[in-house]
Amino acid sequence: MKNIILLTLCLLLSPALAAAQWTIGILALRGDTVTQTQWQPLVDALNRAVPGEHFQLQPLDLAGMREAVNQQRIQFVLTNPAQFVQLNSNYHLRWLASLRGASAGEETSKATGSVILVRRDSAITAAHDLIDTTVGAVDPLAFGGYLLGYKALHDAGLRPGDDFRLRFSGFPADALIYLLREEAISAAIVPVCLLESMDKEGLVDKRRFRALLAKPSAQPCLVSTALYPDWSFGALPGVNDAVADAVTRALLARHAGDAYRWGAPTSTSEVESLLRELNQHPEQQRLGLTVKSWLIQHQLTLGILLAVLLLALANYIWVMILVNRRGRALEKANDALRSQQQALEQARRMSLLGEMASGFAHELNQPLSAIRMYAQGCLLRLPDNGEPQPVREAIDQIEKQAGRGGDIIRNLRQWASGENGADSAPTTWVTASVIDTLSRVWALLRMTQTCPGVSLNVDGDRALTVTLPPVLLEQVLANVVLNAVQAGATSLWVTLIREEAHLTLTLADNAGGIAPAQMAAIFQPFRSTRRDGMGLGLVISQRLLRNVKGDIQLENHIAPDGRQGLRVTLALPRRPMEEQ
Repeated sequence: MKNIILLTLCLLLSPALAAAQWTIGILALRGDTVTQTQWQPLVDALNRAVPGEHFQLQPLDLAGMREAVNQQRIQFVLTNPAQFVQLNSNYHLRWLASLRGASAGEETSKATGSVILVRRDSAITAAHDLIDTTVGAVDPLAFGGYLLGYKALHDAGLRPGDDFRLRFSGFPADALIYLLREEAISAAIVPVCLLESMDKEGLVDKRRFRALLAKPSAQPCLVSTALYPDWSFGALPGVNDAVADAVTRALLARHAGDAYRWGAPTSTSEVESLLRELNQHPEQQRLGLTVKSWLIQHQLTLGILLAVLLLALANYIWVMILVNRRGRALEKANDALRSQQQALEQARRMSLLGEMASGFAHELNQPLSAIRMYAQGCLLRLPDNGEPQPVREAIDQIEKQAGRGGDIIRNLRQWASGENGADSAPTTWVTASVIDTLSRVWALLRMTQTCPGVSLNVDGDRALTVTLPPVLLEQVLANVVLNAVQAGATSLWVTLIREEAHLTLTLADNAGGIAPAQMAAIFQPFRSTRRDGMGLGLVISQRLLRNVKGDIQLENHIAPDGRQGLRVTLALPRRPMEEQ
């Protein structure tokens, strides 16, 4: 009898012992206790509707949901569409049904969103009033508790994390509204209808809060963002088709008094598009992980390739350095070649000028000698009665100027024959007063008649003399005086300073000076600052002076009248060269 009773009990208990255990992971938005109370009726309904199977509820937060799926501790999930997209990227969940809500008397699948709450007495009335404040949110990956609110604020022109501080409170989301009520934060991003649910439960007074960026909605709740599909019920790949079908039929069956209404699974395309816009889509994150994994797997190859690239880059840099060096060397060689060509061209022109000067001297010496002879003959034939005779004075001047012309020709021949050779050294020297010579040059140039506005100021002893070849001082003074006057000088200042072996003559003007670029080439032949100049006056003067151990220097300076001008310094020997 005892054995029969035991056998009967085993037969009665065998269905319960054979029933499979199925765990439903539910996103615990408001904590374990509230979630257990809210969703236990659904679990009980499934246990009744699917005989032979046993369902139990497991409240989880976002991280716990991912971990439970990874470890296969749950077989069903009930969560928002954003987390479904993230979980589905690895496990290919099957959506069995989606929640439906009532809106304007009709069922709708759009019920997930965010509301940005502030206290009703807060001074924050626009999005930009949140700058430099603290805004609370549930979790960086929470769909209604952060991501939707983040997009709304970003679209309003704010940069969350930069323009204002973020504070994540985690689950349950109720804590955010308590923090806002206690003024620990200035605003809170919470899921839609959370405030109204807490008000209905008597936890808070919803009249103490208002929505920022409020949007009109058919929902009886405050809304700040667009609405997206409601939560859905999904099965993991390990659930067999028979159980999945039975659960689906149980969810879709409508019974009076059901707390939740279910419909066909809704599309996640809108949610996926939003996640891509926020750079939170699993495919975007997987791409980064894939690249990182590939880099780790091929780090040896990449290291070799990087080393080769570095060597190639170093070789390229070295080649470019060599090319740059050789380019500079080639440019320097080209500059030297151009300078040599210019020097050769100048030498050729100077040689030609020397030949011309020698030819002119040879051809002009005869007529000048004839002029002097005729002038001297006329003077011999004129009676000398001791009285001034205009004709005799004129003929005397003709004879002197012809002699002067001969001296100039001789100086030119000496200049053209060479700069430092012994053959070019002058053999005739005369002593002359510097100031008298300057006055004579001024008169010969007819400066009083041609340039009456130019003044000559002389500071020096009239008795100071120099010993030079004939007419050389007149040539140099005529050249520098004409250059100053032709440059636009209105005043000339001449200063004489006596030294041991030389006499320094300084001629300053107020004609504006010479540009530095032109000053560097002032003594180069055939380069003139005047359009009609030949560029030989200063060159000839320098060679003539250096031929007698004198010199000439030019520099810009401020004239005594305060204007910019040029100062010419002549170093004139006081004794013949053979006595120095």
